Amino acid sequence: MNEGNFKLLRDIAEQRLSIEDALLTIEGKILAEQSLLDRNGITAKGEKQLAPYRADNAIIMAAGYSARCMPLSNIMPKGLFKVKGEILIEREIRQLLEAGITDIILVTGFQAEKFEYLKEKYGVSIVVNKNFDKYNNIASLYEAQSCLKNSYILCSDNYYEENVFHKYVYAPYYSCVYSETYCDEFCVTKTGEDGRILNIHRGGERSWYTIGDCYFNAELSEKFCHFMNREWSDLKVRNMLMDDFHIRHIRDLPLKKQERPRGSILEFDTLEEIKEFDPGFQDFIKENLDKNNPVNQVFFKYSDVKSYHSVPTEQLGGRLHLNENLFKPSPKCLEVLKNITMEDLYLYDLGHSDALLDTLADSTGISANNIFVHNGSAEVIKSIFSILLNEGDHILIPAPGWSYYQSVADEKFAKCVSYEVREAEESYEYNIADILKKAEELQPKMIILTTPQMPTGCVIPYPDIEQIIAQNEHSVIMIDEAYWGYGIDDNVFEKKIITKYSNVVITRTFSKFYGLANIRIGYGLCSYPLRRTIGLDLPLFRASGISRKIAIAALCDTRYYQEMKQKTNEIRNWFIRELNRLPHVKAFQSSSNYVFIKLLHADADKIRAYMEENGILIRLFRDKDALRLRITIGPKDIMERVLYQLKRALMQ
Repeated sequence: MNEGNFKLLRDIAEQRLSIEDALLTIEGKILAEQSLLDRNGITAKGEKQLAPYRADNAIIMAAGYSARCMPLSNIMPKGLFKVKGEILIEREIRQLLEAGITDIILVTGFQAEKFEYLKEKYGVSIVVNKNFDKYNNIASLYEAQSCLKNSYILCSDNYYEENVFHKYVYAPYYSCVYSETYCDEFCVTKTGEDGRILNIHRGGERSWYTIGDCYFNAELSEKFCHFMNREWSDLKVRNMLMDDFHIRHIRDLPLKKQERPRGSILEFDTLEEIKEFDPGFQDFIKENLDKNNPVNQVFFKYSDVKSYHSVPTEQLGGRLHLNENLFKPSPKCLEVLKNITMEDLYLYDLGHSDALLDTLADSTGISANNIFVHNGSAEVIKSIFSILLNEGDHILIPAPGWSYYQSVADEKFAKCVSYEVREAEESYEYNIADILKKAEELQPKMIILTTPQMPTGCVIPYPDIEQIIAQNEHSVIMIDEAYWGYGIDDNVFEKKIITKYSNVVITRTFSKFYGLANIRIGYGLCSYPLRRTIGLDLPLFRASGISRKIAIAALCDTRYYQEMKQKTNEIRNWFIRELNRLPHVKAFQSSSNYVFIKLLHADADKIRAYMEENGILIRLFRDKDALRLRITIGPKDIMERVLYQLKRALMQ
């Protein structure tokens, strides 16, 4: 049966269209000629043809804990929130019942007992997902897999403005809503002529993204369960969203893109979003939440703070999105592991001297009294913020820049204000006047400088850095040198400013230049008084002794890293030249192991998606109103492959 004939039969069956009006249409007359319709309605033959399309049930996932809706989500699941006078999950159940879907299965987990009343009130069935706190929402479908047939798959916290459900459904689909602006959702980047979704990736603009109701027919349900059971022993599968698992098998699990009007399906991530939609929701919060409870006050205070995280990936090759050192660390680092003893594992390192600190002092020419070691530069930065920032403090950060600064400042309820890192002719540059102006106006507690700057690769001239320091004695100047090593590396300037000024702290890591991202070692350089103050937030025990031994091996192999530096810079400069030969592409000069790229007549998000489809991961960053590409530099053969795929992407 074609879709047009199906929809006519469905509308008659669901009493959305009278038989009289149906028989006046061309499709109706054709169906009557085929004995599927007559003046009394759908014939027995028509009912038989419609039967395979009938929805067997709806599965509503309601197991999860909504951390971003704290503190209210501590006392009830989000599906039980009352929005515009209706309990979210009850509204969804009623819409299903109105559409003729009577077999409704709830998959519960967190506070499962609070959904029990729905069995008597609406006749629903309940399946309990006991692993709701261990795995992601695919675990709910794993528990309910015996129910998967012709099935709606829904979430308990969606709000449908209109009833979108049908008793009969033609083909498997996923509802999609269009977003003009960037959204961190599962965006459809490619569809077939029949509307089938061929590719989805996380994040995009001017895209349709999946939200709300999804429908599996029996054939697709069987395939989904087959793949799920076959791969269930893989922990990374258990930690997937249903969407991620679908993407993993997107060619074998065809879903059509069902376009919905903007605003027709709502998903609330925070209490503030619900209050914006329904101001009366504040009364529901007051009725259910004891704001005088000190524990609830803590939950409420942090409910809108978002933690920073990198997007997980199991991919080991083609990782040009994290600025890892793809030339790899010195082989001497691996040799350290061959000499690890049992004492290295079970004893605390309580020795009077710290070999890594001493080696850093020798390597940099800076006194050990001006150096502190931590578990990676992200942790160095977090400790600095933790000690120095208070609620309401201002902090100046670069834009574009690393969003981690904002995330950690938010945890302290400090106010981030961006200053401009702007496009120049050959490279980006810091707008020093903008920094000084905003510093004078705001008297910030901290000013963050990043050099080489991430993601643009530009550096701040030493005189400009010293001018910012000298004119802002009231502020702590944090210079993030995560990408130190690819340019001037004699440490003369760094030694000068931490000796001359007591308000400067420099942060570095072994993750980038030294290629030791997974040993988690970072360090800071600053005046002794500032080192002592920041030291109050350092770990009780030293960073991993094994990691420190590996870091020492890296510091001692200067020949290897000088050769690696030369190789990286040569390939980077070649890559920039090759990119700038391409029409409508602008690659900016960089002083680090990555390149920032402007596309003049291409959708950067679609380019990123194409590269990912071909096994190459790259990053997008927003500069004002446009997206830019950032690509890590690796060995020549890798970069030749990147260049080849980028050319193909631009041609498409």
